[in-house]
Amino acid sequence: MVVTEYELRPQGFSRFPIDWEEVFGRKAKLIVEIGFGNGEFLAELARRFPEKNFVGFEVSITSFVKAQRKFKQLNLKNVRLVKVDGRFGLRELFPDESVEKVYVNFPCPWRKARHQERRITSGDFVETLAAVLERGGTLEFATDEDWYAREVKDMFEESPYFVVEDFVEGLQRDIETRYERKWKERGKTNFLIVVRKVHGAHVKRLLEGENEMAHVSFSGKVTWEKLKDLEGKVFREGDKVFVVKKVYRDGDFLFRVISTDGNFQQQYYLNLSQHGDKWVLKIDEGSDPYRTPAMKWSLRKIMEYLTTDGLPGEVLQDVVDV
Repeated sequence: MVVTEYELRPQGFSRFPIDWEEVFGRKAKLIVEIGFGNGEFLAELARRFPEKNFVGFEVSITSFVKAQRKFKQLNLKNVRLVKVDGRFGLRELFPDESVEKVYVNFPCPWRKARHQERRITSGDFVETLAAVLERGGTLEFATDEDWYAREVKDMFEESPYFVVEDFVEGLQRDIETRYERKWKERGKTNFLIVVRKVHGAHVKRLLEGENEMAHVSFSGKVTWEKLKDLEGKVFREGDKVFVVKKVYRDGDFLFRVISTDGNFQQQYYLNLSQHGDKWVLKIDEGSDPYRTPAMKWSLRKIMEYLTTDGLPGEVLQDVVDV
């Protein structure tokens, strides 16, 4: 288990989903906030309900710093933060029927049609909620966009797993986020959708089971020209995609890789070093990626590329431009 005072780094865990009772050192109801921003909403929840455990997801480093300051000032012991896309974290890190409530407060609506898949409600989000929420568990979804609120409401009304318990136009809560106050001051209307789980679902997880260490070894001649030829090449198989963005030489060789599994993307470095007549390709010590199928596949495909005449690559603009 890898954990600082508040930040949790699940990449170092031995098994997925996570045993949250072990993380917190106690058994308690789990509450999740996806996109905790500066942490004030999550901090106030944790302060008011010390008997419950809280997990927050965010990708902003600045948000992590601000939130942890608040938690430290309040001396909170019942909060953990994970720096990862909340859709991925909710699906991969929580067992079925383990979460009492999920909050999503003012996520980016990604208005343009071409960005629709970036919305938090895209993909398998509904199925993930139906899997990890306990029976009767709820989602509170807040937004300042009328069209988005109604789209989310319709989505859950059409789902066999949920019932819509409330649709509030003109949101008033005793715990407010910064965005709630901001939009109210500007005269905008805030919306809240509350849904309750009535049926469970199964969701396919990428990390379920043992978290194996990832490396490969091989024999043969490796040239700098062959290594540089990897740059810009993209490999794809089903939902697995990876691109070698850059190859560096400094004693050992280093690959900067971006991989995607469905809608989850991560960047990491791979280290190639020679040991006698063997080459070892492994995750670099300075990287800590999740061992997803695409990540482990990148090791095998790079090895294949270096030990054969090469495999054709293709340019995928949406991946290469990250």
